[in-house]
Amino acid sequence: MKKILTTLFASLLLIVSCKKDPAATKQIEEKPVVSTFSEKIEKAHKKVNFLSHEAIQFDAFIEFGGNEVFNATVTISTTSDLSKITYKNGDEIFVKKENVFVSPSLKDNKAVRFHAYTWGYFFLFPYKLSDQGTHWNYNFKTEETSNPFDVARLSFEANIGDAPDDWYIVYADKKTQLLEHVAYIVTSGKTIEAAEADPHAIKYEDYKMIDGIPFATNWGYYGWSIDKGLSEKIGNAKITNIHFVEGFRKDFAIPENYIQK
Repeated sequence: MKKILTTLFASLLLIVSCKKDPAATKQIEEKPVVSTFSEKIEKAHKKVNFLSHEAIQFDAFIEFGGNEVFNATVTISTTSDLSKITYKNGDEIFVKKENVFVSPSLKDNKAVRFHAYTWGYFFLFPYKLSDQGTHWNYNFKTEETSNPFDVARLSFEANIGDAPDDWYIVYADKKTQLLEHVAYIVTSGKTIEAAEADPHAIKYEDYKMIDGIPFATNWGYYGWSIDKGLSEKIGNAKITNIHFVEGFRKDFAIPENYIQK
């Protein structure tokens, strides 16, 4: 009998101590962490796995209005600080953070900085959503009659990148959280007012798995407005030969005769 009473008393003390333990109470009351819009996209695009690789390479053929505007092989670090662009005609662009160097054949080309950053940024977009200087408006709503996607607005702090006044309206699939399309303005070489009068959108299509990570292999370019969403198609990009590469940093070397732009 004494043994039974001792056991019951010990059990009672354990129950009481658990009830009074603030840590135990806090653990019970804690709510699960809810991922933000951008975090859901990063998870869907396997950001952790992507960043475990050093660099990625792909071929991009881009045309607008039936005219070729870009045809090159792009090699870019997964953290986007280094990249090398090799055009099919042999011209080259090297990017080292904010510095751009070009082969002598491109010394008079005024669009090299645009090409140096734009296409690589669109490719890496799902992994750039938490970059320093990004600002999200998760309460943003478009005025479209029907919008079956999750949506939010991305803008940037001053002095971030070559075009800090650019903004993006990001659409994600409600089920998969993969990028669906992204509306944007390009302020490079123009005023904000002029850029906002002619917004475009890039539609990410035909996802394929590369080493367990989804990549869009077709990009459609469209007109876009806040009340109607996508409108006429104005361009297209084919993304092929996507693969990860190692040793890119070790081999990255800018030729001495290349010109800084």
